[in-house]
Amino acid sequence: MSISISNNLVKQGPLVQAKYSVSNRITMSWNTAAHVEVEGIYLSNQLEFDESQSARLEAHIDLEAASVTRTQSPGRNYYHLKFNDGSVSTIYDRMINTDGVINFRDMGGYLTEDGRTTRWGALLRSADLHELSEQDLHIAGTLDIDWICDLRSDFEVAKRPSPAMGKAINTNIPFMAEANPEDMEKIGLDLNAGYKAMMMNTEKCSLILHELLQEGRYTSLFHCAAGKDRTGVVCALILLTLGVPRDVVIEDYELTNLAVDELMKRFLADSKDYMDHMPELMGKTGEIPEMMKANFIQASLEAIDENYGSFDRYLHEGLGVTEEERTVLKNKYLV
Repeated sequence: MSISISNNLVKQGPLVQAKYSVSNRITMSWNTAAHVEVEGIYLSNQLEFDESQSARLEAHIDLEAASVTRTQSPGRNYYHLKFNDGSVSTIYDRMINTDGVINFRDMGGYLTEDGRTTRWGALLRSADLHELSEQDLHIAGTLDIDWICDLRSDFEVAKRPSPAMGKAINTNIPFMAEANPEDMEKIGLDLNAGYKAMMMNTEKCSLILHELLQEGRYTSLFHCAAGKDRTGVVCALILLTLGVPRDVVIEDYELTNLAVDELMKRFLADSKDYMDHMPELMGKTGEIPEMMKANFIQASLEAIDENYGSFDRYLHEGLGVTEEERTVLKNKYLV
């Protein structure tokens, strides 16, 4: 496979994997069996690498990995690793930067158990879309979104309606139909139980997977209010269906911690209705404590094991998704 660089074809470099840290660093690693070394790491807003249009980053580079400080410019960012044999590997920054949408990111690039990877730009997730700016709408337009799955309740949709986003069909699938402040309080008292209940909402889980099977839905965006609980469970379901290992699914869930500061600001400023009903989530200083802990999403996975014994049985018997339909989903969203 080759990629275009300033109208010249160059060799594709090694497969590169990336991990994020809350200190705003990104660490990239690659297969050293290729016997190549990284000469430099570049940042651009274009998938195709053009050295003259890219910024060379200060990086700590070893034989097997490199780390850089993430630069959060608007829209999509790409990191280009230039190797000493002339090859180039390009990875997407998983986070998509906008003014008004928090916790907006891509679920592409994850290795699956059959050796494929989730397709970049096909499965997106975020917090609600209510505060999209004009610039944000332009960025969203470049993502070519076909379907938006809004997991919020009628109460939340009325309070913070979503704007139209290009050609995207917006479908409201209330994942917790009773998500008014009083019921959110009950869930807040035991998030582990809440996560188990969401994964066992087999009717809605089945509906969402079958919606993904529909023709013409190649890029989908899933969101709730904060893009962490309901969205976290639904996205875990999708990644597991595609064959992403559980430990990687948990890592994806925990990436919401990168957006925790902005989420706290939003909830404190705009969600007083919820905060008044959930005092147990408030810290002594009036701040929301860290909520994106691995044990929450692990609880939803435990519910699968407790009720069905395996994910395959849950998928087939609980959700009514056949092996043929699962294969269609994999062929559609894996490369």
